[in-house]
Amino acid sequence: MKTIGKYLIKGLLAIFAALPLKAHYRLAGFLAWFISSVVRYRTDDVMINLSRSFPEKNYEELKAVRKQFYSHFAKVLTETIWLGGCRNPERLHKGHLVEIVNPGTIARLYETSPSVMILYGHCGNWEVYGGMESYNYTDIPTHIDESNYCVVYRKLSSPVWDDIMRDNRFAPVRDREHFDGYIESKRLVRYILTHKNEKKIYTVNTDQRPYFQAPDYMMVNFLHQECQTMSGAAALAHRLGFSVAYQSLKERPDGHGYLLEYVPICQDAGKMEVEEIMKRFYGLLEKDIIEQPHNYLWTHRRWARI
Repeated sequence: MKTIGKYLIKGLLAIFAALPLKAHYRLAGFLAWFISSVVRYRTDDVMINLSRSFPEKNYEELKAVRKQFYSHFAKVLTETIWLGGCRNPERLHKGHLVEIVNPGTIARLYETSPSVMILYGHCGNWEVYGGMESYNYTDIPTHIDESNYCVVYRKLSSPVWDDIMRDNRFAPVRDREHFDGYIESKRLVRYILTHKNEKKIYTVNTDQRPYFQAPDYMMVNFLHQECQTMSGAAALAHRLGFSVAYQSLKERPDGHGYLLEYVPICQDAGKMEVEEIMKRFYGLLEKDIIEQPHNYLWTHRRWARI
C-alpha cells in the first residue's frame, strides 16, 4: 500500500509540476490564503518568532510581515513542485528560478582550496539546490557540476516522503544513477574523510536547531535570542582547511525567483576558530533577514531547546 501511495503522490505532483512556473505563482496566492487563514498553519508560532526577533516593530508591522511570509511560503511550496518537473536541466535554466550573481567568487574558492564548505540558512527556497548547475547565466564558470557538488540533508521520518523529496530535489540531475552528492547528515563525516583527497563543494543547512542529542551544538545570539545551533560543518572545514562561504538567497524585487550570492567567510578555515566561523555566518544570515524579513522560514521552532 505504501508503494502504491508513493506512486500516486508522485503522479499527482508530476501533473502539477508540468504547469508553467507562472501558473505556480498564481496558484501560490490561493495557497497562501488557505494555509494562513483556513488551516492557520503555525500562525501563532510565526507571530511569536517575529515579535521576539523584531522587538522594534509594532503589532501592525508584524502582521504585515506575517502576511508576506505566508505568501513567500506558498511560493516555496509551488516552486518546489515545479522543480520536480525539470527532468531536463534546460527547463530549469530557462525558468530562471535562481540566478547566481557572482559565479567568479565560488570559482576562486574552489580553485584555491582543498574543498569548499557552503553554509546557508532557511532564506529563499532551500529545496532548489539540486539544480545548482543550471543557475549560472554568465560565461564565468562556477566549477559546480554533478561530480563535485554535494547537498547535505536530514532523512525524513517517513520513508515514503523521504524518497519523494529525494526524487523531487534532484530532478534536474542528468546522471541520476551515479549521482552520489545527496548526503544524509549522519554520513557527512565519513563521506568527507573518504573523499578528502577530492575537490568537493559541500552545501550544508546551518541554521537548523540541533537534532536530538546532537553533540556538536554551540550557543549563539541570533535575532536578539540565545539559541543552540549545530557547528559540525564548520568544525569539519576547520579540521581539513576548507574554504568557507555563506550562501545568500534573496527574493527578487518582483517576488518571482531568487538571486544567489556567495559571501566568503574564510579562505582557510584551519586558521579561523569554529566559533568565529559560526559568528560570521549568523551575522550574514541576520543581515539578510533584516533586509527581507518575509524571506525566512518563521514556522520553524528554531529557538526551542533540545
